[in-house]
Amino acid sequence: MRLRCLVVLVLLAAIALTTGARAESGMNGQRSEYAPITLSVACGGQLRSVCGKVVPRIATETAKAGVVLKPVGSGLAVDTAAAVCDGQTAAAIVQRDAVALIAHQPACLGRYDFVGRPLYPFYAFLVVKAGAPFHQFNDMANDGRRHVIMAGAEGTSGQITLGFLLRSNPFMQRTVVAALGDLDVGLERVANGSIDGFFSLESLDSDMIDRVRLKTDAHGKPLYAFLDIYPMPEFFRMGDGAGHCLYRLTALDFGGATPVTTVSVDAVMLLARGFRDGHAKGGPRASDALASAIDAAEPAILAEMRSQGDWRPAGTSCQ
Repeated sequence: MRLRCLVVLVLLAAIALTTGARAESGMNGQRSEYAPITLSVACGGQLRSVCGKVVPRIATETAKAGVVLKPVGSGLAVDTAAAVCDGQTAAAIVQRDAVALIAHQPACLGRYDFVGRPLYPFYAFLVVKAGAPFHQFNDMANDGRRHVIMAGAEGTSGQITLGFLLRSNPFMQRTVVAALGDLDVGLERVANGSIDGFFSLESLDSDMIDRVRLKTDAHGKPLYAFLDIYPMPEFFRMGDGAGHCLYRLTALDFGGATPVTTVSVDAVMLLARGFRDGHAKGGPRASDALASAIDAAEPAILAEMRSQGDWRPAGTSCQ
């Protein structure tokens, strides 16, 4: 355990140094006249994707306005959102439904703002054993028995989204039991039939997708399948408390017979209100610098995360 903590600390230090170096490079490419300020950015446990890919892309742009971003690991998805409310970090990158989960807690009211446009999408994946007698998630409510779906630990990305799915459909709440466990345990138990599915929230750069999609049994046949997710209309009417809908219906084409239908949720940037008006001497406000940087970095972020440029289709408002 001590060795694992040391490895994580070394990783974070390396990522912070890389981000600082990229920020300095951005400043050298277009010299800033402003004395720099530093903002810490919580980016959760997905170090490779968020701390190592997304923050550096934004930091290269903010450095031109004298704002240096420092990535900070913050544990689970709910911890990442809470880090801004608790004053542990100046900013955070997190899935929008994690923010909605804690938005009405007294410690978070009036403590943060959403900054800039959404960064990239997360997608919900429900992994079942190939040949399972279901065509979509809601079919689990139709055979008269209880079903167990594993979805990570309490406060993880998949557990949060599965919780919203179940709360939007009371009948599914009575027929689906959410269990806690990580991906390795979940896939093993799906394969041996001891649970009915594993629920995960992933960006398209995740190696989980190919790990599930390409895994075969001893006879060379697919071991797993992604189940379609068609939530009830009430699910899409849920918002984050700031006028934004949480989820959109989408289809993902992995080269199979038909696309996988599922839901997406935005990754967003939060900024603590105490830092909103902060700025390098003579420079723009931190909130404006971040918003401009997100706009400028959007193509690079989407490429890093393997996301389509049109991932937020029109006509899917929760209002």
